[in-house]
Amino acid sequence: MPKYHLALFAHRAEIIEQTGLGTVSVVYRGTGAGAIFKPGIPGVARFLAVKVPEDLRIVTAYLAPYDKKNAISSGPISERIDLLGQKALSSFLDDTSLENLAAQGERFSGGLGLESSEVKKLIAAAKSNGAMHASQNMIGYAIHALTDEDRAARVQKALKRTAPLARTDIFSIGKTRAGVRLSSRK
Repeated sequence: MPKYHLALFAHRAEIIEQTGLGTVSVVYRGTGAGAIFKPGIPGVARFLAVKVPEDLRIVTAYLAPYDKKNAISSGPISERIDLLGQKALSSFLDDTSLENLAAQGERFSGGLGLESSEVKKLIAAAKSNGAMHASQNMIGYAIHALTDEDRAARVQKALKRTAPLARTDIFSIGKTRAGVRLSSRK
């Protein structure tokens, strides 16, 4: 099946299940870091990428699954998502730097008011141990923190100390688009 059809099925599933925030379109068309400035189906949505330093790392901590369907379908939360999202996008388009993108992500995440006490502790631990920015994943019992290569291990250790059962990882920001890998069967 062509990649576009797979992306379209995934996009429709996000809509039907009310679990997505445009992630399929980003993965399909975008590379690196940035924001969707024109929503739509994969291939129609437009993604504005920002320049990412080679030594930038994302440190993540995952605590548990999160039922986004109920959160996104809630009237007051949906309204907050729209309002905060419009403000963040407008501010980002005024200054399309990585620094501003990360700052707008923090404002959006914090403004939603969905951060659990554990997530707040993880964000604080990341920032106090060398992360330039840290915020809740949109939306989830997980965080992502931006730091440089030299401090990434320190941030990861702080997250493990804060939440020993959390899954933590360190990633580089990719320069290539996501793709489908078919494994060979033996």
